[in-house]
Amino acid sequence: MQRTIKRVGVMVSAFMLFLGCEISNFDLQENPNFLTPESADPEYLLNEIQYQFQYFMGLMILNTDDVMRYEALTDNYRDVVSVDVLDAEWESYFEALNNSRTIEKLAAEDESLLFHNAINKLLMGYLSVTMVDYVGKMPYTEAVNPSEYPNPRLDDGDDIYRSVLADIDQALLDIEASNFNFSTDLFYNSDKDKWKAFANTLKLRILVQTKLASSQLGIANVAAEINKLMEGDLIDTPTEDFQYIYSTVIEPESRHRYFQRAYVSDIGQYMGNYFMYMLKDSKSMADPRLRYYLYRQADEDPYSIPPYSTCQNESNVDYCYVGDYYRGLDHGESRTGYGDNSKRAVYGIYPGGGTFDEDQFLRASTTSTHLEGAGILPLLTSSFVKFLMAEAALTLGTNGDPAVLLEEAIRDSMQKVLGFGNVSSDFEATETDVDTYVSEVMTNYGNAASDAEKLDIIITEYYLAAYGNSVEAYNAYRRTGYPSNMQEPINGDTSFPRSFPYSSNAVEINRFIKQKQNSERVFWDTNPEGFIK
Repeated sequence: MQRTIKRVGVMVSAFMLFLGCEISNFDLQENPNFLTPESADPEYLLNEIQYQFQYFMGLMILNTDDVMRYEALTDNYRDVVSVDVLDAEWESYFEALNNSRTIEKLAAEDESLLFHNAINKLLMGYLSVTMVDYVGKMPYTEAVNPSEYPNPRLDDGDDIYRSVLADIDQALLDIEASNFNFSTDLFYNSDKDKWKAFANTLKLRILVQTKLASSQLGIANVAAEINKLMEGDLIDTPTEDFQYIYSTVIEPESRHRYFQRAYVSDIGQYMGNYFMYMLKDSKSMADPRLRYYLYRQADEDPYSIPPYSTCQNESNVDYCYVGDYYRGLDHGESRTGYGDNSKRAVYGIYPGGGTFDEDQFLRASTTSTHLEGAGILPLLTSSFVKFLMAEAALTLGTNGDPAVLLEEAIRDSMQKVLGFGNVSSDFEATETDVDTYVSEVMTNYGNAASDAEKLDIIITEYYLAAYGNSVEAYNAYRRTGYPSNMQEPINGDTSFPRSFPYSSNAVEINRFIKQKQNSERVFWDTNPEGFIK
């Protein structure tokens, strides 16, 4: 990979800073590890923000992979989404915010840092709305200013969203006016046109995300605002995708988290039976992405061993085993620990940089992999954007044909996944496979009896394309209630987390933060209680 050498140096320095940080109280009291504007190197600070960006987003995605059934939830929602689940993410976010505001201060007096500050605002904007999407209200305006605000108050989520929208607009102006590049841009290699496309796309994502509560952002006509964005430059081809690229470097650990979990360690997760069923059996043909998404370690029929030997005849189990050696668990299944780590289906070549499934049926390890962990975080891709545009066209009447946008979205996803890792195999998917799959989806869409059924199809295909970024799936599920056939927990748990609890560390040291219930909804989630499970 072309960026490997550059990224190693960046991540080494960032990792060392991260290790030196005090735990959880940096946003509330003085921290000697934080750089002040007088001592800061803006290049280093922006490197660190990029590192914290991927660190934060990688963890947030893991937090909802099981909630969203990509992996099997093997406990209750309340236990999985517990009060300490966001401790590391909370610390990472506010460390990045501190560095971000230092860059802002430096850029205010140095025009050569306009582009640095634009990237800074866009990355922090993405992180900020993501944090709001998970916890709702949080410290923001008064945060990372311990001398003046030792206990920063919480800002409303919609206020933070408005601030981020203003930052996006300013970032676009700064990109246009900037004359200097950022030397270690890990996303777009200082391509200003791609950063502008990302800025516009992030704004579009925000507008679709908040469409049920757009008035709280002061937006009178959200459809008109989206149409304006669609007239400009957006992420509309896979070459413009906003993604973080991992490497094969081991020290410091720079490989994809999926790879670390399944190929380096003894995997402790089961893939979700619902997700595997949707890929393998929900249509007349298997999803062309199936062998890219998932890797089977063994070709043994599991019905002779627990938990499959006990679950196949139980009425509350929906799948138990989906067949063809795709061994996982149902959503809410608690029977684990049967020593079948080397038999389960695990993450494949996309997006975690593991192995393409060619019926090898070998245990996942660092010696049986195609990409050795050089996967990606698919953060905001052309496929995701077109799904959002299809949703907006159908539900808000924005420009574009939702059917056309749906087909383009699926094809962009297929292009990205099937081209990942330069697979050359007798088992790789073909153009005919893709055409057949798309034809079936579009036939179903054309036969849908209502807009609700059409939206269900759009969001279901979005869900399947969003593998590797459950943040998108979690937001779409709370926003729309689709996919409508999402498996409910077989343990009867109905406490689906409409939001996440605050970091337990933050609650302990900030008197303005009171722990919240997972049933609390973020400002844009105006759907009723019990809407989803």
